[in-house]
Amino acid sequence: MKKRMYWSLCLASVLAVAVTAALTLWSVYGVLLRQAQDDLAQEHKLLVQSMTYAGPEKALDYLNSLDVARDSFRITVVDRQGTVLFDSDNNAGEMENHLSRPEIQAALAGQTGLDVRQSATMDQDTVYYAAQLDSDTVLRVSLQTRSVEAVFLSVVPLMLAVLVVMVVMSVWLSSRLTRRLLQPIQRLSENLDAPDSLEGYQELEPFFARIREQNHLIREQMDHLRAERDTISTITSNMREGLLLLNQDRQVLSYNRGALELLQAPQGEYEGKSVLTISRVPELGSCVEQALAGRNADLVVPQGDRYCHIFANPVTGNGGGVCGVILLLLDVTEQQRAERIRREFTANVSHELKTPLTSISGFAELMESGMTNRPEEVRHFAGRIRQEAGRLITLTDDIIRLSRIEDGTALDREPVELLRLGQETAESLQFLAEQKQVSLSAAGQPVTVQADRRMLEELCYNLLENAVKYNHPGGWARLEVRPEGDSAVLTVSDNGIGIPQEHQQRIFERFYRVDKSRSKQTGGTGLGLSIVKHIVERHGGVISLQSEPEKGTTITVRLPLQPV
Repeated sequence: MKKRMYWSLCLASVLAVAVTAALTLWSVYGVLLRQAQDDLAQEHKLLVQSMTYAGPEKALDYLNSLDVARDSFRITVVDRQGTVLFDSDNNAGEMENHLSRPEIQAALAGQTGLDVRQSATMDQDTVYYAAQLDSDTVLRVSLQTRSVEAVFLSVVPLMLAVLVVMVVMSVWLSSRLTRRLLQPIQRLSENLDAPDSLEGYQELEPFFARIREQNHLIREQMDHLRAERDTISTITSNMREGLLLLNQDRQVLSYNRGALELLQAPQGEYEGKSVLTISRVPELGSCVEQALAGRNADLVVPQGDRYCHIFANPVTGNGGGVCGVILLLLDVTEQQRAERIRREFTANVSHELKTPLTSISGFAELMESGMTNRPEEVRHFAGRIRQEAGRLITLTDDIIRLSRIEDGTALDREPVELLRLGQETAESLQFLAEQKQVSLSAAGQPVTVQADRRMLEELCYNLLENAVKYNHPGGWARLEVRPEGDSAVLTVSDNGIGIPQEHQQRIFERFYRVDKSRSKQTGGTGLGLSIVKHIVERHGGVISLQSEPEKGTTITVRLPLQPV
């Protein structure tokens, strides 16, 4: 636009100079022509007076006696038939008839004859002035002047000089005027964010007002979009779930930290890159392909020691075609582990229930069939049935207690003094300790915690019972309590059979037994330590184990003094 304005102003200036020069030349030529006609009229008048004074007989002699000093001035006398009677420049007898000349015809008609004829060869114009001398003759005078082309050519150098000066001035003025006209617009383009501080000429004020209005609207919309973007960014960045947005070319449009963590991808910039730069898991690619084909897809994918559930949904555009994919990733490690534990628990419960029930069924079948009639055998089988039924009752009770601990209901907390609770538990197991020939004791410092008393009783009972059962005759088992920082520490130790290293990682699992034959002898269900671990976790505590085969076992429980 700036160039167009610049060259338009320059062209207008040049055209203005050219038109002005042409009009000026035409005006000058007109003035010269009128001046020549006035001079001829004056000369004609003087000649008529002189010829009248000389008389009709001597008029031509008078004209012939005149010395016409100017070559451009000419006198001609023509009669009514157009015959040239006298000419100051040529021999009258040799000249052609002049009756057809316009100025002669006008003079014969009693008017003043005026005409201008151009000589192409001499590049001059001849001005003719004719009037009747008497009733039979016409006196014509003429004057040669330069033609308009000659006048134009004579002033061409001056015009060119003026034109050059005018062009230079026009260029300078055009450049200056263009800059001045465009300066407010230029300032506006450099300060679009602050048009209120700009000033310009009056014609631009509506434009500035419109820009201010649009800027205000744009700022409001940008603030709204920025707030929405920050809200969405805050939500997605703090989601535990992973979120990935892909376009139809499988390039990443957006992602959050959760997606990188779940896919085990390093932190970095992935926007605009292929999804393969984040993860090359084949299952992920399969979900993306299904979504791009317009179908929802979901799949559980193992990621190291964790599991990730991927949901892929297609995004349709205005035309109805798929224009992208939304991937939602969930950490389902706990669900998978819970499902595995549930399957194992179901299998273990089925196995544990099947064994005593098979024994009970077998003994009952023997008694029913009459294969044994002796009273001592009947009593023996009835005792075995009672024993197996007791195992079933114990197993059922442990399962019920474990289910209640895991149900997530609020704990019935109350102040519990651990040392006294341990001493009471040791007293209740004293008879079993005497049978096993194990020395049992509880000592330490009084420590009070806010906890479910019934659960802590079961915790102490299970730990002390195991310390007595899995011990040697003449061994010992101790329960100790002490405060340590903001925790209460309960330790149960013994010098019994111990636990091999390879079993220590699984000892707290449900139904896990180190020695199944010994468990049958002691009547264990394999749920005691699992119950202990869940009680500790429900109270926000930590349990640890130290053991060596034939040297004993120490189990340490740390419970917070204040509820967590």
